[in-house]
Amino acid sequence: MKKITLTIFSFLMTFQIFLSFYGCNNKNSPATPYDLPFSPTPTQIAHVYGPVMVSVIDKNLAVQGVTVLAIPPSGSATFSGATTTTGIATFNPPYLEVGNWTFIVPQQTGFPFAPSTITMPVSVANEQAGFNSAGATLQLTPPVPAAFSSTNGGVFVYGVAYNQPGSLLVPVHLSLSSLPSNWSWGSSPTTLGYSASVTGAVTITGASCVDSSPNFTVTALDFEPTPYPRASSAPQTISKNFTSNVTVSWNTTGLNSSFCNNGTAIGIVYGTLTVSTSNACSSTAVVSVSMNAGNCCYSRFATPNGTQSGANCGGGGIQFGPGSYSCEIDSGATWGALNCSFKGNSNTVNVPTSGSVQILSVNY
Repeated sequence: MKKITLTIFSFLMTFQIFLSFYGCNNKNSPATPYDLPFSPTPTQIAHVYGPVMVSVIDKNLAVQGVTVLAIPPSGSATFSGATTTTGIATFNPPYLEVGNWTFIVPQQTGFPFAPSTITMPVSVANEQAGFNSAGATLQLTPPVPAAFSSTNGGVFVYGVAYNQPGSLLVPVHLSLSSLPSNWSWGSSPTTLGYSASVTGAVTITGASCVDSSPNFTVTALDFEPTPYPRASSAPQTISKNFTSNVTVSWNTTGLNSSFCNNGTAIGIVYGTLTVSTSNACSSTAVVSVSMNAGNCCYSRFATPNGTQSGANCGGGGIQFGPGSYSCEIDSGATWGALNCSFKGNSNTVNVPTSGSVQILSVNY
């Protein structure tokens, strides 16, 4: 009995030593236990089923018929759709990839938009991206000082900043309100707005002879068939640092008389009309003669530039620049009166039978 027990004990000891030796020297055994997970763990792709939508709003109105592109996070496809009457394009791919989608309104015929892009995370169905053009601004940076000191004028460069806080970009060209005589303008670049914030310049030039201060506004217009104002600058002024004067006078050089066919007397006055200027360029004055001719339609204002016959014997008017002009006034019943207007100023004087009279003097 003792012999059998000893034999079993010896066998167990030998087997234990064999297992210990084999485990320590087996190079094919796993370095980690079989019940632990493999690393790294494969990333699972989440799929969401349902649509994603994109709205396009311009001038606070839904835009119909514009093409919109949608690109999922993997970039595996590009979906294309057009907005309906609600201004919304709806995309229904086989599934919605969770992650950042890219939506694009490309430049296309019939719409004034520049290529516009929105990147938006999508995690559930029915999410909506929105393109909106609202809120554009146009700002000018005026030169210092913005003033001219003589009729020689000058060149004035204004910095332009066109900003579009909305996600729908609209390129524009610039337009200026009217400028006085001999002032001109230009812009660079000719088109702005292919990014959210752009700069340029507007140049105002006074050349040849200028005597009026420009007051103007710059407007950004899109390229639709009927250009739409997207933004306007604050009013700008280039100040004038000198005074201009235009004076109009009459000097009587002779008298005569005649009669109408109906026997009405006609007073004929010969004289010289003089327009004198100082620091003035836009100095064309309008002088007219008023007549009290009764039924005598022979009345007239004869000048070097032609004869002005008054409707119903009411006299006529003509424009005069700087210089002296020999004139004749034929006025039935009385010697008549002279009226002159310039830059919104007007005055009337009776035609003198002798000597001189100042009709109008304007400083500006």
